[in-house]
Amino acid sequence: MSQFYCREDELRKLNKRYAGDKFECVVIYGRRRVGKTALINEFCKDKPTIFFSALNTTGKENLEALSKSIMSFERPDMESAPEFRSYDAALDELTALSKDKRVVFVIDEYPYLAKAKPAISAMLQHIIDHKWTESKMYVILCGSSMSFMESQVLGKESPLYGRRTGQFKIEPLDYKETAVFHPNLSVEDNSLIYGITGGVPHYINKLDVRDSVDEALLDNFFDRSSYLYEEPGNLLKQELREPAIYNAIIKAIAEGASRMNDRNEKTGVDELDLIRDYASVFGKGNHYHYYIFSKGGFTDGLLQAQERGEVRLITLEDLYK
Repeated sequence: MSQFYCREDELRKLNKRYAGDKFECVVIYGRRRVGKTALINEFCKDKPTIFFSALNTTGKENLEALSKSIMSFERPDMESAPEFRSYDAALDELTALSKDKRVVFVIDEYPYLAKAKPAISAMLQHIIDHKWTESKMYVILCGSSMSFMESQVLGKESPLYGRRTGQFKIEPLDYKETAVFHPNLSVEDNSLIYGITGGVPHYINKLDVRDSVDEALLDNFFDRSSYLYEEPGNLLKQELREPAIYNAIIKAIAEGASRMNDRNEKTGVDELDLIRDYASVFGKGNHYHYYIFSKGGFTDGLLQAQERGEVRLITLEDLYK
C-alpha cells in the first residue's frame, strides 16, 4: 500500500491557508504521477470536501459527474443524485454551501473540464469576482497539462488571471526524498531507484522494492504484464496528439541517434530531418533556425538545403576563420 511522503511543506502551507477561513483559490500543477492528487487527498481527508475529478469526455457528462460530487457531499445517503440543469446552477449551489461554512472544492484534471466546457474559466472568474470572494470557499484547481495550466490558468490571457491566491508546482522528489521510501536500503540501491524512477512517487511505489532492487526491476520493468512496462507508451498516448512521431524519436535515440554524427563522415539530410522532428516535439516556437556542425563535411543534399535557406552549415574550418 502506498504511503504519503515528502510533501510536508506543501501540506503545511495548504493547511495554513485553510485556517485563514477566507476565500482561497489554489492552483496545483505538475507532470503526471508526481503526487498532486495524493497531496490533495492528504490535505482533504479531515475536511468537508467536494472532490470533482474531471473526465476527458463531453461537457454534459462532466456536468453529470459534477452534480454527483456535489450531491454526494450534501446528501451522502442518496442512491441516485439529481443532475443540475447547467454549470451555472451547480456553481450557485456551491456558493450556497460555502456561504457560512468552510468548504473545499477540488477540480482535479481541470484541463479536461476546460476542454469539454470552454467557457468554464470565464464562469469561474465571474463567480469568484461576484460571489466567492466574500464566501468561505476553498477552491483547488489541479492539472497535469503543464502548458495548459501555465498559459490558460496562470497566464495573463486567462480569465482566471489574478484570481488565484496561491500556486504549487509539484516537482519530482530529489535523491534524499526518494530514499525515505526505503530507509533500510543501501546508498547505492537508493541511488539506483532514484535514477530509474526520476523521483516520481508513483513509479517508486509501483517499483515495489522489497529485498532486492534487481528482482524488482525484473518483475516490474521487464515483465510485459507489469504496469511499468507499458507506462512509456501509455504516457505518450495520454499527452500527445501524434505519439507515432515521439515513438520514432525515442527509437532513434535508443539506436544511438542521441547526438549528431561524430565520426569523420559527411552529414546528410537525415540529420536535418531528425533535428526538425526534435523541434516539432520539444520546441515551443513556430519558427526555427537550424544549425548543423560537422567535422566530416556535408552531403550534396544538405548543401542544397542550405542554398534554399533551410539550414546553416558549419564546418571545422569555419570555426577557425
